[in-house]
Amino acid sequence: FSEDYLDELKQLHDSLPQMNEKDFEIVFNEAFNNNPFSKFEKNAIACASIGQVHIAYLDENKKVAVKLRRLNIKKQVVADIKIISFFNFIFKPLFSYYTKNSIEAVIKEFSSMILQEVSLKQELNNLLKFSKTYENQNIRFPKPYINLCSDDAIVMSYEEGFRFDDKKNIFKYKIDFKKIISTLVDFYTTQMLINGYFHADPHPGNILITKDSEIIFLDFGMVKSVQNDIRIAIIELIKAANEKNYELYIS
Repeated sequence: FSEDYLDELKQLHDSLPQMNEKDFEIVFNEAFNNNPFSKFEKNAIACASIGQVHIAYLDENKKVAVKLRRLNIKKQVVADIKIISFFNFIFKPLFSYYTKNSIEAVIKEFSSMILQEVSLKQELNNLLKFSKTYENQNIRFPKPYINLCSDDAIVMSYEEGFRFDDKKNIFKYKIDFKKIISTLVDFYTTQMLINGYFHADPHPGNILITKDSEIIFLDFGMVKSVQNDIRIAIIELIKAANEKNYELYIS
């Protein structure tokens, strides 16, 4: 993709609208019976299809990030899944046997993942498990305030950093980008091939770099596991490619 195209995609993602004030008040009041914040900035710093993120303060010095789920988003997602499944049922006779199976698999996987992503309790559990699993991996993760989290909201430590694709700041702070890439490759190798538990949404907005060259991972709505037999097959594939063993590679 060209840089102009990627910039357009970023602008489109960043231009998603915030919840209107009425919806915001409903979600906020459902998430927090008693307002625990000394200050809450109603203008979101990031908006996506599932939710939006705000800056808040638990006291004067404790800055946090608050992710709020959009009002009725789960009902909308369930309705969309039903519509997709209905059209798949209608047009299924037109597809070949293999195409039918492929489409069924995609719809099943998509439905499972998107339903998990709209549950912020599930995202909290993913964050806790992921942080524990990779606590010695030289990667930083937000720290959640569990007692303030629910299906409608996650409250986490506010992590300072710039996007992984922010060339201006990478050059400004003289970040060793080769070292960053090496760390990320090692991290994903560990996720995919050793533990079989990986962050499934690693776009640049979810990976931050600090001024001190630390890597921070955000957004744990999509975290997946790789079955042991698949991990073994991937390892054998890589091994065969490295050794130029084409018979093993094909088999």
